[in-house]
Amino acid sequence: MDKSYKYGVITGLFSGITWALYTIINNMITKNIIFSSYTEKMFIPVLVIVFLHDFFSSIWIFFYLWRKKKFFELKKTIESKNIFLIFLGALFGGPIGMSGYLLGIKYMGASYTASFSSTYLIVGTILSVIFLKEKINLRMIVAVLINMVGIFILNFQINEMDSNKISILGIFSLMLCIFGWALEGLIASYILKYKSTDVEPSIAIFIRQLTSTIFYSFLIIPYIGAYNLVFIVLKFNVVFYIALISIIGSLSFFLWYYSMSIVGVARGISLNVSYIIWTIIFEIIFFNVQFQLNLIVASILFIVSVLLIAITPDEKECLSNSIDEKFRL
Repeated sequence: MDKSYKYGVITGLFSGITWALYTIINNMITKNIIFSSYTEKMFIPVLVIVFLHDFFSSIWIFFYLWRKKKFFELKKTIESKNIFLIFLGALFGGPIGMSGYLLGIKYMGASYTASFSSTYLIVGTILSVIFLKEKINLRMIVAVLINMVGIFILNFQINEMDSNKISILGIFSLMLCIFGWALEGLIASYILKYKSTDVEPSIAIFIRQLTSTIFYSFLIIPYIGAYNLVFIVLKFNVVFYIALISIIGSLSFFLWYYSMSIVGVARGISLNVSYIIWTIIFEIIFFNVQFQLNLIVASILFIVSVLLIAITPDEKECLSNSIDEKFRL
């Protein structure tokens, strides 16, 4: 297997693991007592958490760029023609996709949201074939189908799933998440893999998080009148948990972008959606959720799909070995 492609597969898998951990901790945060008075307006604390997550994330990545002395590359990227596409991807992934995901967690729970949001795999794959002309061979098609069968199996008998969890707001939130993430993945992959640019994943993610923070600061948070809640959160210990998930979320974004820059949109997303399995596994480990047979079956299917993805690459689709130098941590 091409060495750079191997790194793409591994980072794609770890992007799923870190995102599952993010999902579990975030679900705990939304249940904090300081948000209990917002039961009729649950979207307000969720959007505040997204805002603070992106704010802290942009700070952590800024220090990373400073430590790695990448400000020249950052300035070069900001002055390039790619900046508009990065801004656009940031809006799809942050205010639209991320808000939809966290609203889904609030309205429907972590397992349910993780299950259905992972269908952005299908949307992302279709978009990559249409707009990026990605070559999807038979093995890749089979891998995607196996992935979706695994998701379908998990959508049944999950403890958290019942008729009371289904709501119009929850479904709408998931649609925002699915299309937002799929479009972000499409744009990120186009910039990092298919366009002749020197944009690094860390720089693209910093611009993404900063753009999202500014968007929330000047538009969303003032519009919903949530700055009072922002200042309340900053006074309590919950802010440390938000700062923690911002580190985990930033790492997950970086691994996802890095993976897509090497293996493309369809494969990168297929590996990333493993977060659905890890989310349920973490719930079993940390919250004593009942272990069910469908998890074993779905896990086996996901493993098979990952193996198919790992042996799928066409030599022409892999980047040259210089990719290791270009995106070195």
